[in-house]
Amino acid sequence: MGAVPSTAVGVVGAGHLGSAIANALVLREVTRRVVLYGRVLARAEGEGWDIADAVSHLREQDVRVTDDLRHLSEVGVVVVAVGPTVATGQDRLELFGVNAPIIRDVVASLDAVVPEAVVVIVSNPVELLTRVMLEHTHRPPNLVLGSGTVNDTARLRYALGRRIGVDHANVHAYVIGEHGQSAFVVWSSALVGGVPVTAFPAGHGAGWDEVKKDLESFTHSRGAEIHRRKGYTSFGTATAVAALVQSVVRDEKHILPVSCLAASGYGLPPGTVVSLPCVVGASGAERCLVLPLDETESARLNSSYAGLQAAYDQKPL
Repeated sequence: MGAVPSTAVGVVGAGHLGSAIANALVLREVTRRVVLYGRVLARAEGEGWDIADAVSHLREQDVRVTDDLRHLSEVGVVVVAVGPTVATGQDRLELFGVNAPIIRDVVASLDAVVPEAVVVIVSNPVELLTRVMLEHTHRPPNLVLGSGTVNDTARLRYALGRRIGVDHANVHAYVIGEHGQSAFVVWSSALVGGVPVTAFPAGHGAGWDEVKKDLESFTHSRGAEIHRRKGYTSFGTATAVAALVQSVVRDEKHILPVSCLAASGYGLPPGTVVSLPCVVGASGAERCLVLPLDETESARLNSSYAGLQAAYDQKPL
């Protein structure tokens, strides 16, 4: 494959989501080289060549396609988007029994081929599969993280900004817990330009209790509504993952709610993996931050953990 810069990014999985992620990486010009791996070479070539055709309109980049994981040996970041996706009406947790063995096999291959790369798990259920990766890899824990609730949080911030008439870049609020039905918004620390969000008029004659309920419902249902209409989600998630990878490649130190080992300050059992705000940089999940949670939010985080643990216990590896 020739000399590859350490900032090259590999994408494992050339299905709807993996290909969309590779495309988003190219469109955002995150790196000079993207290596797309697909188990079926012809399918991966079709996706990779289609993506490469966009490069003439962008900064010079190299899009490579392979069906051999050894060709990822010099990438600095690997995005894992393998296995079946969530079907319409299906709970993400139902995929654990199918995707966990696939992730285990990928772990072994990546540890042999690229042991020092940051690995970003995107496959679902992302918290449980990140835990599987952490339990089976030889690399340090900071080098393994999941895409978690990055896209959920982006949806929330955009919708909230539009609701109160503020640029979403100035909205600081997080969706944490499980990337799934038990996810929730940490309203107690939600800020807009340093001001508590509830200090703003809720708009449309509504009170904040109603707005919070509406926005949480929107955050939970958006993915399912997209699924009902097109059969899968891809573009929004792909852009969120590309932003996450960019923070690693460029060492941007963005704070993103990724699937990671929970900091001890949350009072969860050791080894717990949930989605929480982390400083994401060249060393992966460099530091898990401890959000101040009120009593209700603490209970919801514990409930989210309990649901994930129950699913994990039902599908022994």
